[in-house]
Order: sequence, then structure tokens, then C-alpha cells
Amino acid sequence: LLTFFMLTSTFIKASAINVDLPKATTSDVQASRDAVITVYKNGNITLNDKNTDIGNLGNLLKEMYTNNNELVVVIQSDKDVPYGIVIQIMDIVRLTGIKKMSLSTVLKE
Repeated sequence: LLTFFMLTSTFIKASAINVDLPKATTSDVQASRDAVITVYKNGNITLNDKNTDIGNLGNLLKEMYTNNNELVVVIQSDKDVPYGIVIQIMDIVRLTGIKKMSLSTVLKE
């Protein structure tokens, strides 16, 4: 599981998002991202900066995937969000048929 996270981690310049991303020494720069799921430590979830909830996330992703079968999903989660919620979101992404998914981290300096 650790290898999975290390291989799928993505380095993204965080703009004005108030999420304390975990740090990783093996991150890659993601040039473009089509769907960004952000999970805040207070439990709020956004998809491309639009508020949603975990129950509606799958439907929104399916709609996006129908319009773009090359959709890439990046999950940004505050480091204090319970691990189980991140896994649940990863399962939702997989169940939609989306094949490209990564986790966002901040590169350790």
C-alpha cells in the first residue's frame, strides 16, 4: 500500500487551497488535472472547487467521465483527514471506471 501511494503521488503547486497536504520525497509534477477532489479536515469535500458530499461525488465523476474518458482525478486531502475517508473516495473514483488517479502531496525540501 505504501508503494502504491509513493508511485501515485503527485506534486501540485497549491494555490489558495487551505489544505495541509502531506509531504513526500518522491513526488512528480502533474502538468494538467481534469478533476480535483479536495478533502478538508473539517469534513468538507469539493470537486473542482465546487462543494459536494461523498454521496453525490460518484454521480458527478460519472458525468465528467462520460464527457471525457481520459479524465485524470487528483485527490488532495488534508493530512489530518482520516485514512478511511481517503480510501472511500478512492473506491468511488474506481467504481466510476476512471483509470487515472493520483494523490497530491507537497515535496519535502
